[in-house]
Amino acid sequence: MKYGIDYRFLPKGAAAPVDNTQPVDVEVDHDQFALIPNVGDFVDIPGDDPGMRNIPLKGVVRSRLFKYVMNYCYITIIVEDTDVDWAKLRAKRADN
Repeated sequence: MKYGIDYRFLPKGAAAPVDNTQPVDVEVDHDQFALIPNVGDFVDIPGDDPGMRNIPLKGVVRSRLFKYVMNYCYITIIVEDTDVDWAKLRAKRADN
């Protein structure tokens, strides 16, 4: 099975996520490995990788949708804007 992962950004107070710059951010085959963030996880993608996405994405995973069509699993991950102090998150990670 092939997997396509699409990250979508939900601005604070918005009713619907913003469309992405790419229809699929990451595509992997069944024999490859990809980390898929869970609901509640913090995501920070800088947006400078031309092979993935060209706009930054930062926030907390609000939801994940897995849509199966034949031998393809299309995964949509909604990342919601947050007021979290990212510097504190990085500091905690560095201390561990």
